[in-house]
Amino acid sequence: MKGLGIWALVFLCALVFAFFVPLGGNFFGLPGALLPPLFAANLTLFLWLLARFVGKPMASFLEARGGAIADELAQAQQRLAEAESLRDEVSRRLAEVEGEIAAMRARAEREGAAEAKEIAEQTVRDEQRFLERVNEEIRRRTAEARDTLSRETAELTARLTKELLGRELTGDDRRRLLDKSLSAMRSAKPGE
Repeated sequence: MKGLGIWALVFLCALVFAFFVPLGGNFFGLPGALLPPLFAANLTLFLWLLARFVGKPMASFLEARGGAIADELAQAQQRLAEAESLRDEVSRRLAEVEGEIAAMRARAEREGAAEAKEIAEQTVRDEQRFLERVNEEIRRRTAEARDTLSRETAELTARLTKELLGRELTGDDRRRLLDKSLSAMRSAKPGE
């Protein structure tokens, strides 16, 4: 009944339209007063046939396409939700990795500072040991040089004295020295 009322309304609209639009001409010898109702009936029949044979398949096609689009939209929303979840997971993991990197960097800096301090302390200790060895070597070589210089000075002094005495002592001086040495030896006889 509802469908019949709709088509009656379509017929009335077409009839009103036919009265305002000049149809002109003579259609098969029909009087001009019959033309608007026939035009309205013809237009209504055309629209009914169009709705029945084109509209229903088109509507079912559009409904099927609408359902497919709704399914695709639901799948897209589900994929979007999964992508957002994945993005959140990646962001969380990235934050964790960045935190681990920061912790590793801080630990490496602490260990590096401790290692640098240990190396500096070891360098100071090695430097002190090296300086002690160098100072000991300097003392030892200084003592050896003094001993060597003392011996060489004594030898040079003895040699120079011998040469000086050999050049400046005359035969008389030598005799006198020999006589004094002999008399000193005689005066120091054993048993006295």
